[in-house]
Amino acid sequence: MKYIYMISVAIILCIVYSCKTDFKEVHPDVSDITVDFNIIRLDEMVANMDTNKLSYELDLLMDNYPSAAMLYFGTLNPFTASSNRDTIAVRLGVFLRDPFFQNLQDTIGLIFSDMSDIKKEYDLTYKYFHHYFPDADIANVYTMNTGFNYQRFLFADDNEKNALGVSLDLFLGDDYPYKRLDPQNPSFSKYLTRSFDKEHLVKKTVEILVDDQIGTANGVRMIDHMIHNGKRLYILDHLMPETHDSIIMEYTTKQMQWASNNELSMWGFFFDQELFYETNMMSINKYLSPSPNSPGMPTEAPGRTANYIGWQIVKKFMQKNPKLTMQDLIAHTDAQKLLEESKYKPR
Repeated sequence: MKYIYMISVAIILCIVYSCKTDFKEVHPDVSDITVDFNIIRLDEMVANMDTNKLSYELDLLMDNYPSAAMLYFGTLNPFTASSNRDTIAVRLGVFLRDPFFQNLQDTIGLIFSDMSDIKKEYDLTYKYFHHYFPDADIANVYTMNTGFNYQRFLFADDNEKNALGVSLDLFLGDDYPYKRLDPQNPSFSKYLTRSFDKEHLVKKTVEILVDDQIGTANGVRMIDHMIHNGKRLYILDHLMPETHDSIIMEYTTKQMQWASNNELSMWGFFFDQELFYETNMMSINKYLSPSPNSPGMPTEAPGRTANYIGWQIVKKFMQKNPKLTMQDLIAHTDAQKLLEESKYKPR
């Protein structure tokens, strides 16, 4: 079967030196769309609790925001985690007096004292989201301080609609000393924390809504993953057309330029190494997941290069099929067929 796969790729590779014209897409007008959502500053509500009447204030918060509050106090906050309200109240008192939490919340307060720009970014993104996915929930956004445990997540709100949770302590900026918190923790590697900032917040959280729409890859080959991830990037780009591609890809500007200039060489590398139909995740993971590099490529190459190529393939496929909706794209789960139908030519 692998031999047959390689023949099909070889046929496509034969025409890679053909010209590829740039395509300027016109995005829909969403100015007449109104979206209803709130950014709920749960982090501030918790920090401002009166420690002299915690049981009362805890009950009040849980009555007003039962799903988010129980999720936060019962699971996400390791200092208060319990299913018993009385136990949570006792632990919460200790937590609120903890200097580490107080200093962290003060930092959050300084950086996120004004959320108006973020609200505007969500508002525009949600308008595009409603345009492309009219039946999907417009999610409220709950800001939290989880003590560096959970950056972003999706949960069911009190009305059983999707809601987004965002831990602001993991969006404090590139200059925040995350690495000092736990030098051995790979989650605090520089290539990851460089995107722990305001500029990436909306993209990173809305990405969860996109994942909720597209599900998981239909297959275990690299081609399956790269087309699936390319769909995610394509949809995100259409939900956030005013956002720079470097934010969408979570690349630096220099890395984005390198990828754009080396599309053909990346494609050729994957072909030469017979990686398109590789199923061993150990062999392909750095080309698909966050990584400081792409093994075997020049040192300037960032990680996730397969995703970048997947994005270009999906772009070309949708350019060839302008009448297809986002739902049609998601429903097209045969990665090999999509690749062939795209008539993609790396440049």
